[in-house]
Amino acid sequence: MAAAWGAGIFQDDLATDFAAQIIEGDGLAVLRRALAEAGQARGHLLYESAVRALIAAEVLAALGGQPTAALPPELKDWVTGRRGLEIPEALWPLSRAAVERVKEDSEISELWVRSDEFGRWIDKVDDLLGRLERSA
Repeated sequence: MAAAWGAGIFQDDLATDFAAQIIEGDGLAVLRRALAEAGQARGHLLYESAVRALIAAEVLAALGGQPTAALPPELKDWVTGRRGLEIPEALWPLSRAAVERVKEDSEISELWVRSDEFGRWIDKVDDLLGRLERSA
């Protein structure tokens, strides 16, 4: 399991690896798989699935015109290169369900709830949910 080292959604060792998968792969398909895995998984959501879902949701929000200021430069460039991309309508509720799942029943939320930074982390997740709602 990768160690979280900051309350920001992109402050995780897995974030860089997953960003590369989005950029180098079929971006929307990579996003859809990560969101579906988290939103439709049975049982407690594992750490890696939760991190990928949060990153995928952040990229989707950026594609919808609601980026976070913390979006890494390589993902900003990727999003900028896809302006006008038609986003399948089904991705919006899937993204919100995935983020809610991460927030409520995941290994990463359990780790954060035990830390002094839980309030900062939950604020970032709630901000993401709000931006997803405005993007749809």
